[in-house]
Amino acid sequence: MNRAALALLALAASGAAVAAPAPLSPDQAKSVQCVAQLSIIAAQQEEGIASALAYPPLAESGARFAQVVGEQVMQAHGLSREAVRDAFVAGVAAEQKRATAGGGARELPRGEVVACIERMERLAPAPPPPGLPQCAAMVKLVYEEVHAREGLSGSAKDLATIAAVLDARARDELLGSGKSRAETEAAMAATRAAVEKDVARRAADGVSAGLDVEPCFDMAKE
Repeated sequence: MNRAALALLALAASGAAVAAPAPLSPDQAKSVQCVAQLSIIAAQQEEGIASALAYPPLAESGARFAQVVGEQVMQAHGLSREAVRDAFVAGVAAEQKRATAGGGARELPRGEVVACIERMERLAPAPPPPGLPQCAAMVKLVYEEVHAREGLSGSAKDLATIAAVLDARARDELLGSGKSRAETEAAMAATRAAVEKDVARRAADGVSAGLDVEPCFDMAKE
């Protein structure tokens, strides 16, 4: 599960004190409620709860939605990330309280969850799949992380092989498009820098999931 959903659920369950959420517009309040509902569903999917598995996987897309909503609320109200987090935590707590009102536990209303997924898809659509240069940079970064942690483990060796395959294919693709070798090197370096920037943003915002390199593994097999 993405760390954002885990953190929101843990804070809500702990009863830790959070600041009162800032006043939001009705549309912003609905988006925050949807972040809370989808975080709960993502957690239930991780636990294998059948009712949650009836929805599309929400770990990655839900984290992206939370990031978009958080940035919109911060910009609209000049709030800190901590204040936005508190609003999300309060939303999760409110949804959990509503689900257990009157004793017992009930599922989140399916109609509301479906409407939240539709809102998520509208406000935070999935990005286009990465191309060969992006995948080459992404897998190389994952390899470097694993190598730093594990040395030349089996996983690190596998990642190094995949990264080398993708790097070679990415360079061939760029050269085949008419770029010179110098232009190809510059393009690969720029892509690497962009991916590194994205990784840093994901690590800093406390919301986004890590890089999704599964499509890259599939690309390496083609």
